[in-house]
Amino acid sequence: MDLSSVFSEIKQLLSISDENFDLEQGLNHYCNAEPEENKLEIIGDILNFVNKFSLFQDNKPFMNSLYTCITNTLEIKPENIYDYEEILVKNTIMFFLQKYMNYSKITPENQVLEFLTDSLEKLETQPLITNLGLLIKPMYQDQSYISNLNTNQEVLVSYETNNGDETQIKSEIDSWLKNQEISLDNQEKLIDKLLQELNRLFAKCNLSKDSEKSKKLNLEAIEMLNMKLTMLSLMEQIPDDSFEPIPIK
Repeated sequence: MDLSSVFSEIKQLLSISDENFDLEQGLNHYCNAEPEENKLEIIGDILNFVNKFSLFQDNKPFMNSLYTCITNTLEIKPENIYDYEEILVKNTIMFFLQKYMNYSKITPENQVLEFLTDSLEKLETQPLITNLGLLIKPMYQDQSYISNLNTNQEVLVSYETNNGDETQIKSEIDSWLKNQEISLDNQEKLIDKLLQELNRLFAKCNLSKDSEKSKKLNLEAIEMLNMKLTMLSLMEQIPDDSFEPIPIK
């Protein structure tokens, strides 16, 4: 099976329009140094992963969010190419649980931790995904929530169109973060380097580092780093052996 046919099948399963489907560009950007057989391995893992969500295929907002999670996961480079599906599962769990916590206004100490411990310790990947989908399915059937998702997307488009300096700086910081060795052990050093990079970009765009716009961008850049560190922390808390098949007793 060649790459183009796999891309086509993934797009069909996710019901993503041609203009919004940029998985191939993402793969080429983040995995450009990988040989074709490794790219095919990654895309094959993504196809197998998407097929596990077939029960929820008719819920387009759900599948759109799944697609967002898949493209975001391409940024994470596994040490071993055969670990990609495991990373994809972990990242997706955290992605949807974070959305569910925000939607339901619950804390990790109750339903979320209960779901994580029960599911990750007892379930194989397929029933784990089914349980996750059933947990968040009502959220994606809530019209007010879906409308809010659509509104946020429209605001983002408008923001990107009308705020040149802010968009350029955020885009460059995002690219800069993707090229850093991010770990929980070097947080302070990363923050120092991030602030230096921000000051360089402020000077490039003729922005005073004491201006309100610069202060706002400073806080948002720190938050971008904190989100990556939080995701890393959450993923490290899930034991690797939780993906080994364990029968439910």
